[in-house]
Amino acid sequence: MKKIKNFICKISPAIIASFTLALSINANSSTGFFMYQPKAPAKLDKFKKIK
Repeated sequence: MKKIKNFICKISPAIIASFTLALSINANSSTGFFMYQPKAPAKLDKFKKIK
């Protein structure tokens, strides 16, 4: 049990760093998606189900 705890204590900073990096990348991606939403061409209107 002590070996497992020691292993977890050694590897936890790397896990936290990877989660932080993934969170910052995903947060920036979704924010950019909501800020920039391109308009659909008018020719695609005839294929929409809801008008």
